[in-house]
Amino acid sequence: MPENSLFTEACLGASVSLASRRDTLALLNTRLHPALQKIVAAEVASGNRVSDAGIDWPDLGSVHVTLRDQFGSGHANAEATFSLCNDPHYWHADYSTAGKPVHLLIC
Repeated sequence: MPENSLFTEACLGASVSLASRRDTLALLNTRLHPALQKIVAAEVASGNRVSDAGIDWPDLGSVHVTLRDQFGSGHANAEATFSLCNDPHYWHADYSTAGKPVHLLIC
């Protein structure tokens, strides 16, 4: 990762495998929507960690990121909508972007 990357290995939780660390950081730094990057950065600064990241879900070209700990609605804005799911089969809450592809931050 370039030295000026927003996210480093320090933001990753122990559950992120060594094999996928580079890919996860690349998604966070280059492909995740900037509004969600800001939220992830704030959550990491408060002690939360990234436990997973992937592409092409829920839309082709989107990025989804899972944080280890639950978060609240305090980061919601015009670009990132908060939704409380609170379903143990899925997740507790999420932030989603308005435009297509929809990017997701879940906990």
